Amino acid sequence: MHGQQTMGLFSNSSNAYDGYTLHGAIGSTETYLIDNCGRVVNSWSSDYTAGTSSYLMENGDLVRAGRVASEVFGSGGLGGRIERFSWEGELLWGMNFANDTIHQHHDFAVMPGGNILVLAWAMRSAEQAAAVGDVDGEMLWPETVLEIEPSGTDSGSVVWSWTAWEHLVQNVDNTLPNFGEPANFPERFDVNYINPAGQNAGGDFQHFNSIDYNAELDQIMLSSKRWSEIYIIDHSTTMEESAGSTGGAAGRGGDLLYRWGNPATYDRGTAADKVLFGQHHPHWIASSLPISGSNPTASVLLFNNGNNRPEGDLSSVDELTLPLLEDGTYAIEEGGTYGPEALDWRYPENLSDAFFGQRISGAQRLPGGTTLICLGPDGRLFEVTDEGELVWEYITAHGNEGPLVQGGYPIGNSTFRATRYAADYAGLSGLDLTPGEPVELDPLPSDCEIFAGLTARIEPAAFAVHPNPFNDRLTLMSNKPSRPEVYELSGRLVWRAERAAKQHEIDLGNLPPGAYLVRASDANLAQLLIKH
Repeated sequence: MHGQQTMGLFSNSSNAYDGYTLHGAIGSTETYLIDNCGRVVNSWSSDYTAGTSSYLMENGDLVRAGRVASEVFGSGGLGGRIERFSWEGELLWGMNFANDTIHQHHDFAVMPGGNILVLAWAMRSAEQAAAVGDVDGEMLWPETVLEIEPSGTDSGSVVWSWTAWEHLVQNVDNTLPNFGEPANFPERFDVNYINPAGQNAGGDFQHFNSIDYNAELDQIMLSSKRWSEIYIIDHSTTMEESAGSTGGAAGRGGDLLYRWGNPATYDRGTAADKVLFGQHHPHWIASSLPISGSNPTASVLLFNNGNNRPEGDLSSVDELTLPLLEDGTYAIEEGGTYGPEALDWRYPENLSDAFFGQRISGAQRLPGGTTLICLGPDGRLFEVTDEGELVWEYITAHGNEGPLVQGGYPIGNSTFRATRYAADYAGLSGLDLTPGEPVELDPLPSDCEIFAGLTARIEPAAFAVHPNPFNDRLTLMSNKPSRPEVYELSGRLVWRAERAAKQHEIDLGNLPPGAYLVRASDANLAQLLIKH
């Protein structure tokens, strides 16, 4: 006899975006790709536990980070190795970035040409820290980005690099480098900024937790949990230029092009101006995806963890539009702070104590307009519409020791991030996607159905219906609230929605088989329907 469900698939509706979700528990050596019914489509096994990100490439290969122990670096998000596996699970390439002077952590980004941007800590001694004006006199781990060109099966070359160490400012000793008032240098990091968690936190004074690359802009986005800020740096520079400064917040070189979330870090704000609270997974929303703002080139999505938020420890998923200028820099008034001042979209619309993830976590905008959310500490993956309706939910069903038993407590299933790949994703083309059993052991009986209708983006001023042809019921979705109507071809009205909304479940079971027209009245568009 089965007990109460504690993991695996909890719900899958016709409004969920059809695809395959890649995820893995932080303490696990396994990475799973599941369908919308929670069944395993493929899995990969490593000799290393997660370190912590993983991504599916356009040729079907899996690239993941692995955890390598360190006696020097010991903060959260420890990684140290990047591996690439074939679809069949063969290790094709693996390289360690783990020694006493540098250590990969949290995240990485695979660039279009195959190079990998590695996020790493670099070691600087207490003496070196004091020499740049650090008043604490402790060792520091300045954040570093290495662009690696892989070669062979276990090696690669550094072809580009950037480090925060070369972009510091301090106002305690005018005889040391980078002296100046932080408020006058928003493009640099104040080495003496005191964050609520303590200045150096054992050397990990910035604690970046994600990296994202925008090929169109040739820019890199970074995220600091301790400082509650996101940053953008220029990748088009040479390594020599990335180490330099042009002087000025809108300059190129390796100084910051943009920062947002906590203007107190550069003395242009107070705690009251803080809008990010230990965030994770900020990234550009691809320009082909639906957004709530007005600029598809400059839309960003992130998981705002909400640690020490004034309203309480409350999380949110936030969407914002960057103040991007035509030259690829970002607007800021003299003496002011970077925008935006308001968000484009937030989940939940009203902060709730029912939604809080103290650490890790992430979010992803999907082509159908829904958003996949990873509430990391709980291993809870769920998908919502832009109005907050839950359309898919899954609890990670494996932990440190492998698959968990249904009905038991899901121990060790914390999940750093989850990514949904479309059913027609290039990396899945031609592969055997026959689903197997669910991840969990002793799974509950299931009558889950894969809904393959809503997979395409709803274009502006348009609507989509599925299925079509239909039997009795169909779903209509539009990008704007509409009040649809159904007509016979003669022009006689046979059905009308009671209210305007973006989604309607339409029951036409009382109509005989034949052809009809559905019109989204507020969009002034019509589409032919065929009833079997």
